[in-house]
Amino acid sequence: MAGPGSSHQINNSNWRQIVTSLYRDALTQTYCVPPVNFNKVSYVRGTVPGTGHSALVLHPPSGAAPVHNVPPVSQRPVPPSRYSLWTQESQPQAIPDRVQESDFRDDFAQNHVMVNLQELGNHRHEVMFILSQLSFGNYLNQPAYAAATAQLPRPSQLDTKKTKYSDGEADFVLIHRQHGILIGELKSVGKSPAGAQNPQPPADADVAKRVTKAVKQLDRSETVVRHLVSDVAPGLTVRKTLFLPYVSTEQLERVLDNDPQLEKAVCQSLGAANVEEAVQLCCCSDQLFQPASYWEVTPAVLSQLSTWWQHRMACTVDTLLTDDKYLDIVARFVGPATTVSVPCYNGVRVEVRTAGQAVAELGRRLALLVLTLQQLDLMNRNPRLVCLTGPPGTG
Repeated sequence: MAGPGSSHQINNSNWRQIVTSLYRDALTQTYCVPPVNFNKVSYVRGTVPGTGHSALVLHPPSGAAPVHNVPPVSQRPVPPSRYSLWTQESQPQAIPDRVQESDFRDDFAQNHVMVNLQELGNHRHEVMFILSQLSFGNYLNQPAYAAATAQLPRPSQLDTKKTKYSDGEADFVLIHRQHGILIGELKSVGKSPAGAQNPQPPADADVAKRVTKAVKQLDRSETVVRHLVSDVAPGLTVRKTLFLPYVSTEQLERVLDNDPQLEKAVCQSLGAANVEEAVQLCCCSDQLFQPASYWEVTPAVLSQLSTWWQHRMACTVDTLLTDDKYLDIVARFVGPATTVSVPCYNGVRVEVRTAGQAVAELGRRLALLVLTLQQLDLMNRNPRLVCLTGPPGTG
C-alpha cells in the first residue's frame, strides 16, 4: 500500500492496486464495508475498587426502562468508599452522551438489512461493494493524501448556507459493477423493543413521517454521490430506495394512497410512475429474512428479495462502467484517503475496512472487562461474597 510520503504521486493505477490488495476478489464478489456492524454503546470507564482492574460500566440507553435499586454511577447518594466505581487515585471521566433507545433500534435495523443484502449478493453472485453508514465528512479526509486528492470532487463543494452536504450521511451506498450505484435510506419505524410481547405494526402516521424525512435525505445523498463520481463516470446511473424492514408493503402502499403529497414525493424521488411501482422499488419486511432466521436462508424469502432487486437494480446494465472505472469509484469511497470507521466505546471512531481488521477490533473489545450497573452494585455490597448455583456443566 502506498504510504503517506508518496501521496502526491498516487494515480488511478495506484488506487486500483490498493483496492485489489485490500479486497482480492473485488471484481468477482460482494463486499461489505465495514464488514460487520458495530453497535453504539455508552460506557463509563474506571477502576474496580479493591482490585486495580480497569473496567467499563455499561449504561442503559436513554429512554429505556430504569434499573431498579441501582442509581446511575454519577448520582449515587452513598459514600464513595463503598459505591464509587473508581478508587481514590482514579477519578471518574466525564460520562459521554448516552446512547438513545432509538440508536439501539437503528443499529439493529442496520445490521438486519446489511445481512440481507450480503445474503442477496452471495446468492446471486453480484459484484458490488455495500457501504453502510457512509459519512460524507469522512470522504477523502485523510491529511496524508491531501495532495493527491486536492483536485477531486468533494462534498464540501456543494455546501450552502442553507444545506451543509458535507455533514450528511447515507445509510447504504451500493456500488455495483454492472448496474451503477444504489443509495438506500433506512428507517427503523415499527421495530418493537426487545422482549416485547405481541408487537404491533407501526401507526400509519409514524410511517408517513419517517418516509417523508427519508425522501429528503435520499435526494440530498443523491446530489452528493453524483457530484463525487462526476469526474470518473459522468452520467453514471444512480438509483435510490427506501429500506423499511418493519413495515409491510401493504401498509406502505396504504400510507402513500392516503397522502397524495407524500405519494408524489416518493414517486419523483424513486422514479416511479405510480404508487404500485414505488412500493415495488422499496425494500420492506415482506422481502427480508427475519432477525431470528438469518441461518435459515429460505428459497421463498430469497425469491422475494431477488424480485425487489430485479425491479430496483437489475433491470438495466450501465455501460459506462468498466472494470477500471468501477475500481476507481470504489477506491474513492473505501481506499486509504477516506476514513472508514466504526463507533468505539470511548467516543472516538476506529477504522475497520476489512474482515481482518474487524476480527482484531472485536477481539480487542472482548478482552475488555465490562460490567452492568447491577454487577457493579453486587461487587460493592458488603460482605463481598457471592454464591453461584446452577446445574452441572454451567460453570
